[in-house]
Amino acid sequence: MKVILLLICLVGCVAVCFGQSNKTPVRPDFTGTWELDAARSNVAKSKKSSPERIKITHHDPELTIRRKVSIDGVAEERDLIYYTDGRGETNPTTAWVTTNPGSESYRPRDTKSKTTWNKTKVVTRSVSQSFASGGVFEFEIVDEWRISSDGKSLTKTTKTVPNRNLTGNAAFVIGNGTEFKEVYKLISK
Repeated sequence: MKVILLLICLVGCVAVCFGQSNKTPVRPDFTGTWELDAARSNVAKSKKSSPERIKITHHDPELTIRRKVSIDGVAEERDLIYYTDGRGETNPTTAWVTTNPGSESYRPRDTKSKTTWNKTKVVTRSVSQSFASGGVFEFEIVDEWRISSDGKSLTKTTKTVPNRNLTGNAAFVIGNGTEFKEVYKLISK
């Protein structure tokens, strides 16, 4: 009788284990050439330039985004490499927070970040520092990438959140930060 009860418990545990493994979300493949859909995005892009395109090569955990960036006023194509297993990465700075909008003041050369999966989204977190009025202000920049259910659009949401641990004597009003959305349409796989 004890043997039968033990076998029933064992079969039940195996069934629960297999049932749990089916709940893991399927992680999408971000590979493709994507073009910015300005009408669905809330970021300012020059109307004189051609539409921004990015090319993504994704072999998890490595995710490479080829995009045009401006380095010291010169446009270049760069590969930005992210590792979704959280090991961290260093890429040329493409986004930073400044107290002097429209300038390149205190643009750090590189940005260190960590990238992980959050269900079906890829999330990259980095820290940006700004100096003003004798104070150092830190902001966390969070980029979330997700693909639509039909696989034809890619949305990048960037949140800039002030760190509440400020140093210096500066008066600074902390809000909820800002959020930008870039929506891309699939051009080719």
